Amino acid sequence: MRTLVGLGYSGWTEKARWALDHHRLAYRYREHIPLMGELRLRLHAPSGQRGSVPLLLDGLKGTMGSYAIAQWAEREGKGTPLFPEASLPEIEQWEQRSDAMLRVGRAYMVQRLMQFPEAQVESLPPFIPGFARGPLKPMAKMAALFLANKHEAAADPEAALLATVVPGLEQLREGLQGRKYLTGTFSYADIAMALTLQFIQPVDELFIALGPGRRKAWTHPALAERFADLVRWRDQLYTEHRPVPTGP
Repeated sequence: MRTLVGLGYSGWTEKARWALDHHRLAYRYREHIPLMGELRLRLHAPSGQRGSVPLLLDGLKGTMGSYAIAQWAEREGKGTPLFPEASLPEIEQWEQRSDAMLRVGRAYMVQRLMQFPEAQVESLPPFIPGFARGPLKPMAKMAALFLANKHEAAADPEAALLATVVPGLEQLREGLQGRKYLTGTFSYADIAMALTLQFIQPVDELFIALGPGRRKAWTHPALAERFADLVRWRDQLYTEHRPVPTGP
């Protein structure tokens, strides 16, 4: 059975899972533990690249990165295409925009995690029992700092959010022009851009389980109000097109 290694709250992991589920491909999901799971990532990273999640393991072969995994799912799975040939250049542009916005969002999430003790507890690995989670909050902080250093997070995530994410969401609004889909039909472009709203207002717990602490930490009330139409678009997209994930 193939295995997807990821971070449950990560936009990149969710993009990969959505594509796999859309194409009805069976897999086991395994949560990556920052620091502890780095060796496995390095073993499967392409030459010269730093290991990261999501990582799809299929036998001896590893596929790294949400875009590569989604394209693999397109080749191997069933269902309507997420990468229609006529829309490929446009999809690639939206993916690049999504990637830049998610990098800023990751830095913002790390910063906010430091400020919310409840979110720190919820970020601990699932195998840690309830009675031990409170005393181990420093472990969550350490993991967050490790991720910030690994991915060279911006020194001022809030400023980066306003400089990068706000223009990106304005471009999304302009690209949609009131339509349901960016390229005319549901595609990977919609998935990629839907995930950029996760650190503005997280999607329903049914789809990405965060807990109340992280949900509060990763909600930006001012931007959620400013882009309420896009949040509604994202929620409708999930309702109509996102199979409910199975497992963690």
